[in-house]
Amino acid sequence: MSEKHQQAERELKGLPVSKGIAQGEAFVMLRRELDTPVYEIRDSDKPAEIERFQNAILKTRADIQQIKSELSETVGDAESGIFDAHLLVLEDVAIMQETLATFQKEHFNIEYCYSNVINKFIDAFEKIDDSFIRERICDLKDVSRRVIANMLGIETSKIGALSDPLILVSSDFAPSDFALVDKSKILAIVTEKGSQTSHTAILSRSLGIPCIVGVDGVADKISSGEFLLVDGYNGNVVVNPSRDTLCHFTEIESVHREIQKVFDTSLPYPSITSDGKEFKIELNISSAADIPEGAMSYCDGVGLLRTENFFLDSGSFPDEDAQFEVYKNAAVAACGKPITIRTLDLGGDKNLNLMKMVNKEENPFMGYRAIRFCLDHKDIFLTQLKAILRTSAFGKVKIMLPMINSIREVERSRVLIEQAKDELAAAGIAFDKNIQVGAMIEVPSAAITADIICDVCDFISIGTNDLIQYILAVDRVNDMVAYLYEPTHPAVIRTLDMVVSAAQRANIPVCVCGELAADPIFAPLLLGMGVSEFSMSPKAVNEIKFLLRKTKYETARALRNEILSLKRARHIVSRLRTFHYESMQPYLK
Repeated sequence: MSEKHQQAERELKGLPVSKGIAQGEAFVMLRRELDTPVYEIRDSDKPAEIERFQNAILKTRADIQQIKSELSETVGDAESGIFDAHLLVLEDVAIMQETLATFQKEHFNIEYCYSNVINKFIDAFEKIDDSFIRERICDLKDVSRRVIANMLGIETSKIGALSDPLILVSSDFAPSDFALVDKSKILAIVTEKGSQTSHTAILSRSLGIPCIVGVDGVADKISSGEFLLVDGYNGNVVVNPSRDTLCHFTEIESVHREIQKVFDTSLPYPSITSDGKEFKIELNISSAADIPEGAMSYCDGVGLLRTENFFLDSGSFPDEDAQFEVYKNAAVAACGKPITIRTLDLGGDKNLNLMKMVNKEENPFMGYRAIRFCLDHKDIFLTQLKAILRTSAFGKVKIMLPMINSIREVERSRVLIEQAKDELAAAGIAFDKNIQVGAMIEVPSAAITADIICDVCDFISIGTNDLIQYILAVDRVNDMVAYLYEPTHPAVIRTLDMVVSAAQRANIPVCVCGELAADPIFAPLLLGMGVSEFSMSPKAVNEIKFLLRKTKYETARALRNEILSLKRARHIVSRLRTFHYESMQPYLK
């Protein structure tokens, strides 16, 4: 064993966000803050300075597009689509206009003016307690560093070609940092900043790279070259592990690989509980390319097709034929199984140029977005609805309306759907006249009035990610309050049960397409509540399908009753973990 291994073993603790175990040498990525120069610019030099700024924006756009393209080949369109937020930050009208206005007024070099404007936006956003905003701060910092580097002529060098496989350690590993390293040479990622829902966590899970975030001062506590063992299951980082520790974790990883093989055994079989209750395991996707080869042989359809990524990639509002081709490809890839297409969910950090004026809202994420935007722009909405309706001639298509606030929004949407049907019928174009229409329940007002909304829906889908944080008023990526983000809070449990019960009384199916659907601790509880469809990323399918097939519905129902009687989140999570352990123990010995 090398001397590195013989040094004193020590352990650091963080939050595991991507499963797996890795061991290898550390490579500490120290982010050097760019020293933005400041100097005066003569009036005669201003046009050239503005052109330099515009060229930097164009180069940065090309850089981001290249990163997105490279990652898309590895993780698919859905996950690589997070870089659309970077493009939107880059081209934000408010930032561009204020930069140019500051430049004209103060006569300083353009990168100095741009840096000041970015810092102003960051300071303003840090005062807003909203997770979307918090993510956008990270995007602002990442994108602005790249723009300033391009203006200063600083090239970002890649490190992957210069090293053996390494464990990357950083105070803040940004999504674009994946472009600096050959992904095949990343053994694991350990960072100080980040959360379960951060972009780095999402990409790590998609790439199958173990990742731990929230390790306090990690870049100062670990040196490049030190040998690490990263436990992505429990959030442990062991520095200079002993032989015994390495052997122990090697055995653990071997066990986990065998467990995955056990989970895979459920894939060929129908989605039915051990006592005969049917359920559906479905996929969340952004395009046909996100459906793994052969997945429809063991999945029951597509529970969520996000349409906004196609709009963002287009940079404008694509016409009906262009949308139709994208949706049809996804429907065909679903191999005749149901596919739920969510209508345009633009707004917040997903704005097109036509919506840039909306960014002047103090908090656009809870303002003018999704169905609100669509109902105010009927021509855009009708174009999409006709494309979706045309797709229904090629598969079992359903329409889902996002961010529904009241029954009125569903009714207004249905009027436009009927109008779209009439226009297609008049043109002799085929479509499913009985296409199902449902609502996304993701805001408290919709959850509280779910019984009313269900009266005008053929199904409902619960977006648990947003619903939980809105119920608890917690920014889940804010380290100061992240501990309050508790899916097991009694308020969350009761709200979910209330929504599902309302759907059952209306005799319509309920799908959960948020992270809870893919959580093995939560899935049996959702089943017991009456959730019939679980939509998730492809990587989670085998475990959830195995778990639910081995669960008795009546047992899950009893679990639901017991959980509803508990008053504290810690008691709820403890009971759910115990139930999961007892359920899996006979099969995972």
